[in-house]
Amino acid sequence: MSGTSVIDVATDPAHVAVPGEGEHAGDFSHAAFVRWLLAATLVAVGAVAAVNWYIDPTGVTGRSTKWLVAENSEVRSAKLDLYEAALAGDDTAPEIVLLGSSRTMKFDPQVVERLTDARAFNAAVSGGVPRDAWLFVKLIEARQGETFPHLVWGLDADAFRDKQLRDGLSTDPRMARFVSRGERIATRVASAGTLTELQTLTAALRSVTSNGADGQAPRESRFSASGMQLWSLPFGKTRQFRERLIRKEIAMYAGFIFERDSYDGIEQDPLDDFTDAIRIANEHGDVPTIFLTPYHPLAEELLDRYGIDERADEVRVTLRRLQREGDVEFEFVDLSSLASFGGDPAQFYDGIHMTPKNTARALARLQRDGVLAGS
Repeated sequence: MSGTSVIDVATDPAHVAVPGEGEHAGDFSHAAFVRWLLAATLVAVGAVAAVNWYIDPTGVTGRSTKWLVAENSEVRSAKLDLYEAALAGDDTAPEIVLLGSSRTMKFDPQVVERLTDARAFNAAVSGGVPRDAWLFVKLIEARQGETFPHLVWGLDADAFRDKQLRDGLSTDPRMARFVSRGERIATRVASAGTLTELQTLTAALRSVTSNGADGQAPRESRFSASGMQLWSLPFGKTRQFRERLIRKEIAMYAGFIFERDSYDGIEQDPLDDFTDAIRIANEHGDVPTIFLTPYHPLAEELLDRYGIDERADEVRVTLRRLQREGDVEFEFVDLSSLASFGGDPAQFYDGIHMTPKNTARALARLQRDGVLAGS
C-alpha cells in the first residue's frame, strides 16, 4: 500500500516494551500506598501516645497530672518508704498489715489498732492485684521474718487478672531481688504500650471533659504514717452529683478491666501469686484473713452487663475450694454485700471507694469474727 507504512510494534525498536515496565509501575504504586499507610498509622499512634502521655489519666508515666484518675508506681514506692520508716521507728514493727487495691487503701490502721491493740500498717496500692501483694509479702518476709505480721487482704472481684493498668511493685529497685530482669522489662513495656491504646485515650478525654475523675481539684497521693491514703475528694456532695460521678467512673473502669483487659474469669498466674503469698505467711505461722470488697449498689447495677456477679461467685468458689484442699490456710469473710457489715450506700466516695464510716464498720465485722488480729 503506497504512501502508507505499517509499523510492526512487535519488531520496531522504538516501540519495544521494556520488560516488566507495567509491572514495576504497579509495584511502585502499591509500595507507595503501603508506605503512606504505614506513615499515617505511625503518626496516628504517635498522636494518641502523645495525648495520653500529656493527660496520663491512669498514671502510666509516674507523673501526677491534674487529670489523674488513678495513681501509678509512685504510690507503690511511697508505701515502701512508709513501711521502711515504720520498721525504723521507735515503736514495734507492724503486727497487722493490710493488703489490696485502692479500695483497701482507705482502711484506717488506727481503727485496726483501736480494735485490736496491735500496731497496723496499710500496704494496699492503687490497682493492686495478687502480684503486688506477693511482692510486699516477700519484702515482709525479708524484713520481718522473725516477727511476721498478720495479713488482712481485701480482694476485689476482678483481682485475678494478668494484665494491669499501671506499673507493678516489681519496677521499684528495692523489689529487684524478688523478680527477674525480664519481668521488670516486660512490666515497663506493657505500661508504655498502654499509652498507645484507644481505651486510654477514651479515659483521657473523659477525664479532661470532667476536669478530673471527680470534677474537683486533682487528687493528691498523700498518706498517713501508717500507710492509709488521705482521700482528698470532698464528700459533701448531692446524691445527683455522686450518681453522675459513679456512672462516669464505672464506664471508665469497665472500659479498662472488662473491655481492654478482656477480663472474664480467674486467670492462673494471679491465682498462683495469691496462693504463694498465703503459703509464705503460713510458713511463718500466720493464717491470713481474706475479705471480698463491696461495690456501691449503683456501680454493681451498671456492671451487671459485664457479669460482675458471676465474677464474684467464681472468686468465692475458688477461695472455698482452696480452703478445702488444705494446701494453704486462710480465713475468708465475704463483705461484698453491704448488709454483711452494716454498710451504708450513702457512705461511698464513688462507685468503689468507701468512706471511713463504712470501712470502720467492715473492720468491726472482721473483729467480731475474730479474724482481724489473727490467732
